[in-house]
Amino acid sequence: MNTGTGKVIQERRRLLGLSQPALATAIGVSSRQITRYESEEQSPTLPVAIRLADALQISLAELAGIVDNRIDLAGRWWAAWQKAANHGDEVEVTPVTIRHEGDHLLIDSAAETPVAQDDPATQMRGEMRVWDGDALTGWVRGMDVGWPIGTIYYSLHPQGAHAVGSWTTKSGADGVVRGWSALAREKSDAEKLLSELVRTDGTVESWPGSSRSD
Repeated sequence: MNTGTGKVIQERRRLLGLSQPALATAIGVSSRQITRYESEEQSPTLPVAIRLADALQISLAELAGIVDNRIDLAGRWWAAWQKAANHGDEVEVTPVTIRHEGDHLLIDSAAETPVAQDDPATQMRGEMRVWDGDALTGWVRGMDVGWPIGTIYYSLHPQGAHAVGSWTTKSGADGVVRGWSALAREKSDAEKLLSELVRTDGTVESWPGSSRSD
C-alpha cells in the first residue's frame, strides 16, 4: 500500500506536534519548502529525505508512503497498572486512545475520560515505539505512580490482542520504583492480565539508588 509522501510528512509532523517552521529548521530548509513537500508540489532530494525521515522518526520507506501489513494498534484500549509504591496492592484501569503511525504510538486517556482530566489517577499520556512487531517501549506521564514521568515496556501479543509489561519511574532522591501494567481491547482482559502478573510476581518493587554512601 502506498500513501503520498506529502501526506506522510504532514501527518507525522502534526502527530509529533511540529510546526512547519520547526520542521524546516530541523532539516535545514525554508518553511515554504515544507509547504511544497506537503502539497507534493516538489519532492525532497535524497539528502533532504534522509534528514526528514530522521526528524519525523520514520524510515525512508515510510516517508515514501510504503506501508507494510503490520498490525494496526490504533483505536480504543484499556490500560491497567499497579499504583504507586504505597498502594502496591491497588490497581487502576482506564480507557485510552492509541494513535498508530508507522512504528510510533501515541497513547492518551484524556479523550476517553474528559470529565476526569484533573484526576492524576485516571490520566495516562505517553509515546511508544513498536520493535519488530513484538515489543513496545517508550515513556508515560500520569498513572498516579508518584512521579510525573516514567518509562514503559510491553511485550506485544503476536496478533496485537494485548500487551503486558511494566512501568519504571524515580523514587525519592536516588532510587527507582517499578510496577506491572497491561493493555487490552476489553476492560476485563486488561484486569485479568494485570491480576495474573501481580499474582505471579507480587506487588510493586523498588530499588535504592547506587549513589548512596554506606
